Amino acid sequence: MTTVLVTGATGHVGYQLATRLRNEGWTVRALVRSPRQFDLVRGQGWEPVLGDLAHPESLQIVQAGVEFVLHCAAYAGNDKMLYQRVNVDATRALAALAHQWKVRRFVHISTISVHGNELPRQVTEESPLATADPEPYCSSKALGELALAEIRAQGLETVVIRPGMICNVERSQWGNEMVERIRTKGWLKDLHPDDVLPWVHTLNLAEMTWLALNHPAAANETFLGVDRNVTMNEFFVPIANALGQPVVPPDRAPQVSECHVGKFAALLGYKSTHSFEECMDGLVALAKGPH
Repeated sequence: MTTVLVTGATGHVGYQLATRLRNEGWTVRALVRSPRQFDLVRGQGWEPVLGDLAHPESLQIVQAGVEFVLHCAAYAGNDKMLYQRVNVDATRALAALAHQWKVRRFVHISTISVHGNELPRQVTEESPLATADPEPYCSSKALGELALAEIRAQGLETVVIRPGMICNVERSQWGNEMVERIRTKGWLKDLHPDDVLPWVHTLNLAEMTWLALNHPAAANETFLGVDRNVTMNEFFVPIANALGQPVVPPDRAPQVSECHVGKFAALLGYKSTHSFEECMDGLVALAKGPH
């Protein structure tokens, strides 16, 4: 069977992507930092491998048989040093190892935020990277893409996916967890109802990733992983209404940037399998249900 090394497999996004690959019959080798996660990983039918992205020398043990690398892991905490070490240095080190192992393709799950915490008016795959953004997650992920490009220039075949707001009714920061956040804390004070945000369903992102790993035309391409641009009036406002929480707009103009949608479909034949409307029905039902 095809063997893929997946980083971040125990996270919300990595879990869904690794599950898709396992369901397709691939051997998923999941990188974990602690033996305590071994039983969880084995329970999903994956092979656990001990390693730490912050210490690239620990990754040497995963070499045997790896044909693809799916890099989903990233740091988004409060330690500024770890942003550089994990999102930039570890991306470069893992890519260099993948090149050394002669893997067939390295797929990097990046983020739309490489274009800035506040996105430019129109975003395409060619929009500039915000390497100096004051938000460390944005700037470090942008620098991580540049680090990956260094290894691509040496001959590693890569694909970069920049997802927008990744959403699902289950296991999702922007889905079920956001419903509970609005339920307990009310409307998010930094969100304007007219804000426009790029939306992608987690399982649609899994389909995009499958194409990125397998389609010949994906080689060395970059894609915005976005299903559609949505406003908060379409998204969080119905959830707040279902929860009986008032919507309080912040004292600022709305952010109305829109992202280009369509390269995945045009180049790779991508078709979404989960609609925004279906997801919203599930989230509103969750908001109205018992808790």
